[in-house]
Amino acid sequence: MLKEIALKTRERTGKTLLYGEDYMDDGTKIALTVDINEHEGSAVVDFSGTGYEVYGNCNTPRAVTLSALIYCLRCMVGHDVPLNQGCLAPIKIVIPSGTILSPSAGAAVVGGNVLTSQRIVDVILKAFDTCAASQGCMNNVTFGDEDVGYYETVAGGAGAGPGWNGRSGVHSHCTNTRITDSEILERRFAPSYMHICDVFTSLVS
Repeated sequence: MLKEIALKTRERTGKTLLYGEDYMDDGTKIALTVDINEHEGSAVVDFSGTGYEVYGNCNTPRAVTLSALIYCLRCMVGHDVPLNQGCLAPIKIVIPSGTILSPSAGAAVVGGNVLTSQRIVDVILKAFDTCAASQGCMNNVTFGDEDVGYYETVAGGAGAGPGWNGRSGVHSHCTNTRITDSEILERRFAPSYMHICDVFTSLVS
């Protein structure tokens, strides 16, 4: 898989030593250096230079970064690849401890899965010069009470790339989840379909 990605990357960018960075809303940097060995089909993926863990809840467990990496590699290879840990076997992954991507045991991480994950994907695709960034956040709407709860991702937009334009208001990367049918919502959770439409309209307008 990596040999194929390395070949495509070198043809597109002229290099196999890659770098990308982006910033969280609070200024915390996510930095990535990728060194691909085209002949061996291996790589070093190094997040050194990434900012320290934060007091807020946008820290993310290491597993989220690994998932984002597998997702990006499967997107770039251009054909179906089984989704399993073996995808990462030829890759050495460096994530310094104490950073926003490998926080301490007591750090808050609830926002890491829904916000930082999307920013990690943007950084990986930027390093490979694959496409422009998405909205950089797994936007969502949630409501409920002590008995029921509802959670849905909200489309924000997708970045442009070679041969295609960016688009607003479409799902991308981590937000690309199946939406619950409105009839199921009405049957199980009681809110009216029109009210839900009003909520979504107010969020995106």
